[in-house]
Order: sequence, then structure tokens, then C-alpha cells
Amino acid sequence: MATTRRPAKTQGTGAATNESSSTKGRRRRDRPSPRQRLLASATQLFSTEGIRVIGIDRILREADVAKASLYSLYGSKDNLVIAYLKNLDDIWRAEYAARTEALKDPGDKILAFFDQCIAEEPGKNYRGSHFQNAASEFPLPETEAEYGILEAVMDHRRWCRETLSELLTLRNGYPGSSQADQLMLLLDGGLAGTKLAHSVEPLLTARDMARQLISAPPADYSI
Repeated sequence: MATTRRPAKTQGTGAATNESSSTKGRRRRDRPSPRQRLLASATQLFSTEGIRVIGIDRILREADVAKASLYSLYGSKDNLVIAYLKNLDDIWRAEYAARTEALKDPGDKILAFFDQCIAEEPGKNYRGSHFQNAASEFPLPETEAEYGILEAVMDHRRWCRETLSELLTLRNGYPGSSQADQLMLLLDGGLAGTKLAHSVEPLLTARDMARQLISAPPADYSI
């Protein structure tokens, strides 16, 4: 007598579904938050193309974030610009700290400002200073947020100048605010020249001039 075989049960369908759900859940957990995605997209766009030329819709599309999220998290595009500049400043200070951690001589730490800019520029496609670029886009601020953008730029510059002044004082034994202004001028000029020349040569020249400046003996005003 023939026996009827029951169809074998299909194995693995439920497991595959569970695995797919688990993978999707893990991806959602690993994905940066809307705030992080907005800042990352803004940083990429502002630093490579400029600020005013980039519209809100472009940022939202790149970040895959709803417009309501941008306004709830940052309030406006201008506030996102401020966050972008503050984040750049934090990154720059952290990288400078890492670069100078093993350096003992204040003169070497001064030249590290130039070394860091020289190292960065090729990877930035010779965009020069993002802080200078931002300030140039808001020459006549009108709103509180636009003034906030310029203040974020100046916060970075104040930190650079104060750090240079402190290092000069350590090196020379007397206040170095005047020489710090001269070094800032060299750094500004080197970055602007690098952007125009699409080369680090202007920064290399500025570094050499800075080395000569800090190596020169102090002026003797005795009679």
C-alpha cells in the first residue's frame, strides 16, 4: 500500500525575516542622529561650495532630514552656520593639541600653526581659511544670527592670537602681543595666497617669514 508523503516544511523563512529585521534595527541604531547628519552635511557643503549659495533644501536632501527637524534642532540656517563654525574651531584646536603634544619648544609650537595649515590645504582643495571665507560672505551683518556668525569667526581668531601671544611670552620672556599680531598677519596672508595660487607655496613662505621673525633678537632701545 502506497504511503502519502507530506511536503517537507520550509525551514529558514522566519529566521531570514528575523535576521532582516535585526539588521534594519542595527542600521537605525548605528545611523547618526538628525543633528549629526545636518551638521555633517552642512560642513561638507559650506566648506566646499560656500555658505550663501547653499539652500536649506539642499542641506535637508543631503542629510535626509525633514525641514521641521532643522528648525527644531537649530532654529535657522544661520544658526546651523554658527554650529558649523564652532565645530570647525573645536576640531582645529583638538588637532593642534595633538600636533603639539610632544613639542617642548614654544617656537616649534608657534610654527605648528603654519604646519597644520600646510598639511590641511591639499585635502581641502586649497580653499584657504574656512573662517575667512565665512566672514567674507557676511561683510555687512544685519541680523542677530549674522552677527553670531562673525562672532564665531572671531572666537577662532582670538584663540589663535592669544595662544601665539602666550607662546611668544614663554619664548622671549616678555609680552608677545605685538609679535602675535604680526604672526596672525602672516598666517592670514599665507592662507589667502594659498587659495589664490592653489598651492601651499604662499604658506611655506609665510612659515619661513614667521621662523625669521621669532628667531630675530629683540630690539635694543638702550642708549
